[in-house]
Amino acid sequence: MELNSYGITLQRLNINKIELIRNWRNDPKISQYMFSKDFITSEMQLEWFNKINNEFNFYFILKYNNEEIGLFNIKNIDYIKKCGETGSFIYEDKFLGSEVPFRATYCLLDFIFEELKLDYVHGQMLPNNKNAIKFNKFFGADINFSEDKKRLSYTLTKEKYFKHRNTCSLIVYLKD
Repeated sequence: MELNSYGITLQRLNINKIELIRNWRNDPKISQYMFSKDFITSEMQLEWFNKINNEFNFYFILKYNNEEIGLFNIKNIDYIKKCGETGSFIYEDKFLGSEVPFRATYCLLDFIFEELKLDYVHGQMLPNNKNAIKFNKFFGADINFSEDKKRLSYTLTKEKYFKHRNTCSLIVYLKD
């Protein structure tokens, strides 16, 4: 499966790319923003992939100009409640702060709300991840602290997303 929109490609993760993702995920520049900072072995990665490679989880490698630069996902999809948990990271530093993560997010959210027909997405992030907080706010997500103040949770509804997408001048320029 491959999603192509907004000038980027989201290519469904396959077994041939799990070591690339493991290496990215183990890098301190990525793991510092993860809840689990444990080192991931090849065996752990294969076990994880075998658990998530199904219709309830869609992990995609972000490709821009044929360069693999990050990971975007919708996981733990509940088709009855019409929701799932999103997450992403950009590994290649030269794309941080660029329009590429926005393009990829539009592509993923279009897939989630138009193809999967979900009503909302949610997720969690560390309070020190200032870029993720600003990024999620940009798309209209509601952000709240967990009870223990150790995590932030976010929720983005389909209605808020489409309102944002349809009023954002950037989207008109990027849409294929």
